[in-house]
Amino acid sequence: MAEVLKSILAKVSEGDEGAFKTLFDMYRPNIYTTALRVADNEWMAEDIVQDTFVKVWLNKHLLTTIDNFEAWLYILARNITLNIVKKRDNYKAYAQEEAKAALIRIYPEADYLLQDKEFRNMLEEAIERLPPKQRETYQLIKEQHLKRHEAAALLKVSPETVKWNLDQAMKSIRAYCLAKMKDVPFVLLLHFLLKYF
Repeated sequence: MAEVLKSILAKVSEGDEGAFKTLFDMYRPNIYTTALRVADNEWMAEDIVQDTFVKVWLNKHLLTTIDNFEAWLYILARNITLNIVKKRDNYKAYAQEEAKAALIRIYPEADYLLQDKEFRNMLEEAIERLPPKQRETYQLIKEQHLKRHEAAALLKVSPETVKWNLDQAMKSIRAYCLAKMKDVPFVLLLHFLLKYF
């Protein structure tokens, strides 16, 4: 495992986005679970994952010099978690600004804004294609930020039905967007998926 990780890190340090995606897939579940346990908020946990991996990408040139990558990664994620939790009252605006600033260091602002606009349009297309119940559930949870039980009360269904409809909506939206964004750099795609999902 250590040799495999070393090889992946070497590729990431050279800008290999496929290797970066592999690294993301390897460590995302643990970082998300830990962040969710500390922050007790799904939105915050997603932002913590996003910020962590954007910072990994920004520091990719250092990856081959780090003795214990896992320890470094978890300390990075812990520090980001503590910063976001401290700013709990206005964390969403703060986290999005932080992520945007980091990405603009990678991509010129004009490119970022153009990609963001394209992604929003694509997301709206994907939402419009959803069946009515899934679309309404998605909008209540993801756009109006209601809790599951609040959405269930408004829709007059059980929280389990809300969960199922949201899961189905997310799968459909993600599949639609990923199919349309095959050529977008992974770090940018990651940012948009976590920002809007």
